[in-house]
Amino acid sequence: MSNELNVALTEEELLLRLGNTEDNFVERKSISDWKDWLKTVVAFANSCPIGFPGLLFIGVNDDGTVQRLNEPVGLEKLQKSLAEKINEAWPPIYFLPTILRKEDREFLVVLVPGSPQRPHFAGQSYVRVGPETRRVSEDQFDNLILQRSGKGRELVKMIGKQIAWEMFGRQGGGAQAVVADCNQFFITLDGGSYKRCFPIDWITISFDPTNQRPHLMVHYP
Repeated sequence: MSNELNVALTEEELLLRLGNTEDNFVERKSISDWKDWLKTVVAFANSCPIGFPGLLFIGVNDDGTVQRLNEPVGLEKLQKSLAEKINEAWPPIYFLPTILRKEDREFLVVLVPGSPQRPHFAGQSYVRVGPETRRVSEDQFDNLILQRSGKGRELVKMIGKQIAWEMFGRQGGGAQAVVADCNQFFITLDGGSYKRCFPIDWITISFDPTNQRPHLMVHYP
């Protein structure tokens, strides 16, 4: 989970943005509008440039004025409620809440940088492990995303199966192996006496009809 903001905003700049027209990077919500907090944070993490923050103002009216409340609201408690909502997202989202004051009224601004781990979703993802339903780990989630690509999906299907591979380019070679693992970046082959990893971008998938097994052509640049 990235914890870097590529753009540093001062308190004066945040207050200036408070009154700006809502755009791709600014959203204002009232204290009672808690149902949309998570949706807005997920949208910022998925849409803002990597490291560039979207700003969610909480306790603010649509015109940029700070809410005048009949009863005081503890912003520390509000931050805890906010964290509980945002922690429902998957993969986890980095966010930075800050309490600001304007005209003797306090409100909350939440900085949410564009995330390199996107896409994020407003809820956990689950998989079946034997007879149990479990939350996905980050590795399992990455594997699910990988399966959305045609090549990645086919390579994941080969895990645990025997294949033949052949290398072309500046290096040659080839052998039989079992596909031991595959992630979004590379595939791991286990030949018993050796292990090799190849970037997915190097691989073209073919088929060996004589031996009825996949044939991976590895194009060494």
